[in-house]
Amino acid sequence: MPRILPRLLKKIQQQGRGQAAFLPYPQPPKRRKSLHSPPLSRPSFRPEDHPRSIVLTSRNPVVNAKKYVRNKKLPPTLCRPVTVDGQNDPPRQMTDAEFGWWANPYLRMLTSPLRTCVVTKHEADFCIDFLVRLVGMRIPNSRIRPHPTGVIAPDGLLSPKYTNRYRSGGGMYVLCWREAVSALKKNMKGLKLAPSPRLADYIAHLLRLRVVQEFELLAERLEYAVRSGKNRRTSSVILRRLTRDEWLAVKCTKSAPYENGVAILVVPPLKKDPATKERPRASLSALPPTDERPFETSLPVSTLLPVSSQLANANLPTSLPLPYIPLYNGVTAFPSRSQRSALHGILLRILKAERFIKYLYHQQESSKSSKASHAFLLCSDEATARRGDASGIARALWRLRMYEGSGWQDVEE
Repeated sequence: MPRILPRLLKKIQQQGRGQAAFLPYPQPPKRRKSLHSPPLSRPSFRPEDHPRSIVLTSRNPVVNAKKYVRNKKLPPTLCRPVTVDGQNDPPRQMTDAEFGWWANPYLRMLTSPLRTCVVTKHEADFCIDFLVRLVGMRIPNSRIRPHPTGVIAPDGLLSPKYTNRYRSGGGMYVLCWREAVSALKKNMKGLKLAPSPRLADYIAHLLRLRVVQEFELLAERLEYAVRSGKNRRTSSVILRRLTRDEWLAVKCTKSAPYENGVAILVVPPLKKDPATKERPRASLSALPPTDERPFETSLPVSTLLPVSSQLANANLPTSLPLPYIPLYNGVTAFPSRSQRSALHGILLRILKAERFIKYLYHQQESSKSSKASHAFLLCSDEATARRGDASGIARALWRLRMYEGSGWQDVEE
């Protein structure tokens, strides 16, 4: 304390004089370092090209073998970087083709690293986006537990902006499927750590929370673009509401004719509680919700709609999959009223920012006679990827769809 007080007083005096900011951040942000360098010309190993021993020549490939190793360049960035003279590997922005790859959620899931599931053992390796990481954590002692105990908890399900990953010595992976998590107890007999009986429900809650967090990140980026006047070079809309006529056509034809659509969410506004006459408060807590109750409805969490009704009956090659758009039922996918209230509020924030972009580019809104429905269309392509990451939202929704059992019917058979 006697050593820090004089330094604090000095900083306060400097801020009063306007010399420097109070307690500036001492370290610059960490950036990836590039090992790339201009490649050297291919050396010659012919004896007649060397009047003396090759080891005695400068830059010989025997002693200086590392100088001939080719290192990859740094990956491109989403935003336009600031170039610095004298760099061997200057930063660059993605091209239109790379933006299109980045906007494809399924391509990003398939390019994630491979890991082995503890339930299926070594039958096949899966991408990380198709798995859930589990780690062992120690719970501190309390009055109820006189000795610390260890439990198995999920890790890395939430966005890194809101929580840090648990840096442990190791972890295990299980399929992103509720049935696989329930079967985990049979594969861990004889171990000290046992999964909690509520582990499957807690993982489902975190997967739903990740969807809400991804929507909030998109809302913050679009709102910042409106305030700062940056990133307005494209008029492509990321999220919009379907009109009642469009939603009726989707239900009648059972198809979604939107080429750049990656998801359709049906999230109706919440009604007031008949007892308190108030709507539920929005909550983004990672703790298990207390108001989560499954609804007695026959609606599934998600269904796949073809992009065109003609493609569903067309005789196309079986080697190429048909393009589909997942339709998510918000009431079934988000049984917690407080969590669904937060999701609906964030969707309205995104629509408010998108209205400003439409006004900026003089795009006409839908006519007043065609009212908006409760269905939201999420779009992702090379144009929308410059404004926000809609692909991350589609990945989070797809993981929730997989966890609730959609897409694993062939495995059951």
